[in-house]
Amino acid sequence: MKKLTTTLLVLVSIYMGAQTKRLTVEPNHSTIGFNISIAGFTQVTGKFSDYELLLDWNESNMDSSKISTVIKVMSINTGIPDRDAHLRTADFFDAEKYPHITFVSDSILQIDYSNFKAYGQFTMHGVTKDFVFPFQIVKIENNTVGIRSRTTLNRQDYGVGSEFKHSAMPDFLSDIIEVEIDFWTKKRKE
Repeated sequence: MKKLTTTLLVLVSIYMGAQTKRLTVEPNHSTIGFNISIAGFTQVTGKFSDYELLLDWNESNMDSSKISTVIKVMSINTGIPDRDAHLRTADFFDAEKYPHITFVSDSILQIDYSNFKAYGQFTMHGVTKDFVFPFQIVKIENNTVGIRSRTTLNRQDYGVGSEFKHSAMPDFLSDIIEVEIDFWTKKRKE
């Protein structure tokens, strides 16, 4: 009987350790940023400051984990208020009509020890497409998980700024946007 009880306790602890936990982003130490080439001369960088990022985390089976993100377009910040106001208009993001950018993963594939790919649906400016977000687990320590993602997307695929024409430079904005996401999140203590 004692052996059976010990075996059951071990199995329960393994099962409990493999449970999926809901993790939320720590906004004070996280960034959803981007940069774009302007006329080939320089880069404009910016970020979104209002977002929710959730990770259903199963450390022992990342394939069953899920990522979902909702970004409020009105929170775009490039450091220049007039430019930010213009980016919120119908010339670009049309924030009143399309207030959110979202990503919801369908699956996560582990590439190696710390590198993964999240496959899912990315929606921006009312257009939804299949998208792959590569990401790296930078560090896990106690209750904190750090994650980094670097990727690119084509703004024309989503109709962002498709009709915008600069008065003096025909190729003013690059089509390719570099996306840089760094966040850490705290595991909920059980």
